[in-house]
Amino acid sequence: MFRNLIFDWSGTLCDDMALTIEATNYVLKQYNRAPLDRCAFRNEFQLPYPDYYAVKIPEAKLEDLENYYRYAFDHSTTGVTLIPHAKEFVQFCRARGIRCFILTSMDPKAFSEQATQLGMYDYFEHIHSGIHNKEHYIATLMQQHGLDPQQTAFIGDMQHDIRAAHCAGITGIGVLTGYNNPTQLAEAAPELTVPDLSALRKLMATAPAPAEAADTIHLNKLELLCCIGVPEEERATPQRLTANITLTPPCSFTAMAEDIARTIDYHSLSLRLEALAQEQPTVLLETLAHKLATCCVQEFGAISATVELHKYILPQLASTAVRTTVCAQG
Repeated sequence: MFRNLIFDWSGTLCDDMALTIEATNYVLKQYNRAPLDRCAFRNEFQLPYPDYYAVKIPEAKLEDLENYYRYAFDHSTTGVTLIPHAKEFVQFCRARGIRCFILTSMDPKAFSEQATQLGMYDYFEHIHSGIHNKEHYIATLMQQHGLDPQQTAFIGDMQHDIRAAHCAGITGIGVLTGYNNPTQLAEAAPELTVPDLSALRKLMATAPAPAEAADTIHLNKLELLCCIGVPEEERATPQRLTANITLTPPCSFTAMAEDIARTIDYHSLSLRLEALAQEQPTVLLETLAHKLATCCVQEFGAISATVELHKYILPQLASTAVRTTVCAQG
């Protein structure tokens, strides 16, 4: 369905509404405005927030508003939590090789703290935080990461998110877990509205995979020594195997930006697979192939690994071979 997903944060992946209302009411108090309860806040708050405050407190300077808000945010004891199904959804995206990004108005420091605390930071290829006006910025994001509009969607809980998607010519997906109520969100005309991310996951799980293949890394004819075979006498002496390995790295080649930490160190991987093959005798070639593929995913961060393992034991055959694929699981 999509190869690229851009996520809003607050109300889409993270439930910080109570904290946001508390900080907003602190700002309002500084200007002698009445506090908002949850219902009133949802009914009137809109992004971009400078436009909201320009109407709500026209005499206030944006810098002062941000300082008051940040003070209240930093000194609050109100906690934040993940919205149900959020982590399962980004894990699903990782397993499918879908590139994931964040586009949020949240302060970069606050976002980093929340996302790290909630165990979500590493699921995203790039974080775009502190963005006041998503409608103006999203074209920059699309260009920076080389995203195809036809294969990209923006998932958010507010009208501003859907309008930003439309500004970029991409699909706008509304989720009903956050700041806008269903009537408000419908006014922005999202192409798709779901009650939560579990519903979106079900839709995407049944959709055909994108036609464009993901970038892959190939290790060809890696030589392994292994005590392997069904008869005990065959396992008594190490024999030579070769492995052809195809890996889907954790992000696209373009997104790696010459950073080795974003790809798979295939030298280290080769040494690890050689050692793994020698760890203990193995009866079946199939068992070893699965063990090697699992290592690529679990220890080296591959989204998927296909291992084709060749054994040279029968004189009438060039080789016997098995092939298996292991994918990262959510």
